[in-house]
Amino acid sequence: MEEYTLKIKLVSPALTASGEGFGAIIDTDIVFDEMGLPYIPAKRIKGCLLDSAREVKEMFEKSEINCPLCIKKTFGDAGTKTSAPVYISNLYIKDYAKNKEWLNYFLKSDDYKAVLSKEKILKTFTHIRRQTAIGDKGVAKEHSLRTARVINKGICFFGDIKTANKDDDIINTLILACLNFRHMGTMRNKGFGEIKCSLYDKKTGSEIPITDKLEGLCTN
Repeated sequence: MEEYTLKIKLVSPALTASGEGFGAIIDTDIVFDEMGLPYIPAKRIKGCLLDSAREVKEMFEKSEINCPLCIKKTFGDAGTKTSAPVYISNLYIKDYAKNKEWLNYFLKSDDYKAVLSKEKILKTFTHIRRQTAIGDKGVAKEHSLRTARVINKGICFFGDIKTANKDDDIINTLILACLNFRHMGTMRNKGFGEIKCSLYDKKTGSEIPITDKLEGLCTN
């Protein structure tokens, strides 16, 4: 089993929408756990990396670069019974398990109820953005106000990527997908969701660079 660490840093605020609102206050909300800690679901990350790999493949084909990407081998093939050889976990903030354990302790203690709550924890990592639609006359349209909760710029999320064995084709595909993965979430046309995605060797903790072979194919 080969293990890697996937890191995503938010270069701008991001709206990793859950598809749900928060009561009557927020129309579009992010994904967070029972403590109020935001996270990024594995399914969403896998879908984003898959789309990114497909974009790279299309760019290579148009540029006539002979650099095969093993997309089906890496992410699996829809409709088949065999699962993909790559496992991707949810992405959490640094030291998530330890932070969650302590927050759970404090939230259950009567001594801290006045200063700590799920909502206050959530506000530490997020803020509220409001927008409205403007009509032809430059006046806001009625009932067009929308409220969204976004994750703050600069926050980093970490997750695990595991493969059954060391396979250069799969690793090269993942590296290129990570390099091309630069936006995530909704409202990207308004400056949200810019990210930096990196892949690390879990044993050494060092970032996995693009190989000389891939660099040669992409630059020659």
